[in-house]
Amino acid sequence: MSNFDQFLKTSLKKYRHPDVAKSDVVTAFRTFTDLRPKVEDFVFNDGSTRNLLQLDGTIPVTYKGNVYNIPICIWLMDTHPYNPPMVYVKPTTTMQIKSGRNVDQNGKVDLPYLREWKYPDSDLYGMIQILTIVFGEEPPVYSRSAPPPSQPPRYPGGNTPYPASGGYGMPMPGVSGPQASYPSNTPYPNPGGYPASPGTGYPGQFSGYNPPASGYQGYPSSYPSTTATSSYPSNPPYPSSTPYSSSSASSYPTTESTASNYNNISGTSTVTEEHLKASLLSAVEDKMRRSLRETFQQAQAEMDVLYKTQADLLKGKDKLEQMMADLDKEKVEIEGNVKLLRQKDQEVKEALGRMENQDQISIDEAVDTTAPLYRQLLKAFAEEQAIEDAMYYLGIALRKNVIDLEVFLKNVRELSRKQFMLRALIQKCREKAGLPAIA
Repeated sequence: MSNFDQFLKTSLKKYRHPDVAKSDVVTAFRTFTDLRPKVEDFVFNDGSTRNLLQLDGTIPVTYKGNVYNIPICIWLMDTHPYNPPMVYVKPTTTMQIKSGRNVDQNGKVDLPYLREWKYPDSDLYGMIQILTIVFGEEPPVYSRSAPPPSQPPRYPGGNTPYPASGGYGMPMPGVSGPQASYPSNTPYPNPGGYPASPGTGYPGQFSGYNPPASGYQGYPSSYPSTTATSSYPSNPPYPSSTPYSSSSASSYPTTESTASNYNNISGTSTVTEEHLKASLLSAVEDKMRRSLRETFQQAQAEMDVLYKTQADLLKGKDKLEQMMADLDKEKVEIEGNVKLLRQKDQEVKEALGRMENQDQISIDEAVDTTAPLYRQLLKAFAEEQAIEDAMYYLGIALRKNVIDLEVFLKNVRELSRKQFMLRALIQKCREKAGLPAIA
């Protein structure tokens, strides 16, 4: 596996998600060791060419108790793993493609797993496991006696999903080494148990089945989205005896157990009505389960949003109620202040009316205090302010040379001493009256 690390790192350098794509490829390589990575050009239907990584090799498939190595080629889009890969069956010169429900005449594989591809629920490991199960039920190739012409089939739109060289040499059961190739008498499933020619359909419900057209229509949306699954009525998913879950690749049953479960339905190894009925029931059940799960998740998300909205509304309701209570309290306080203001206004008007009828009085007699302590404080404050004014005017007189410096200093010294005593008296009176100290 370490031999591929540097090659994968270089090959995936131009991919949009190289680290995730490399991890997906390495996970598939750990189980399916016959796959090998290489880089080649892929031609799309519109004629454009893109250099893509492909996984070329074989995967083991159990059919009627025998293990066969089915050659496949997996092309990874440059958006891998967020877009599904393109899978082709790559027959050797001794093989013939057997078209059916999941493989067309050109070897292109079409599976519900690819149509409903959604990362991270879908990956290469799970897809290859599904291929081993599907190919075990309906092999995509069978052996033939004479090799086909050297000219490879042409794909619509110029698609060449794998090189046009000769057969791909991969190990067969019991053959070791990468150089071992398929012998001409490879015991691949004989087409006797199937319709005589490819594309003639299957018994019962699939008698009118037409293989899907080859090639991928456009890039990168090569497969329909999940919502378009219903547009493939002729390709039902796998029977209930081989359920798979896209969320975990480890949950797929082994190929041996799947083949035995299918044989137990009707006791035969061919596709019967009971197989088709079980397949349709499983498909409907899976689709209903997915639909119910999506509906439940959507309803749960909507409920979560509604619960959050309800919590926000309740919080807003509590805040509004608190604001209303504060407004009512402020309203009561304002009404009391307005009532008090009207009373004071009435008192002021009555006092003014009484003063208008009285004779002129002295200002000193008009200003009086209610207690001796306040009278002493008022007197000391008035004297202190008078000394402050006297010192101010002495300074002006000194600047104008009205008095000498000696006279100025003498008077300022006396006034300052008296002012200090008055300020101390004012501070003491304020403390006794319970008034705050002057800063």
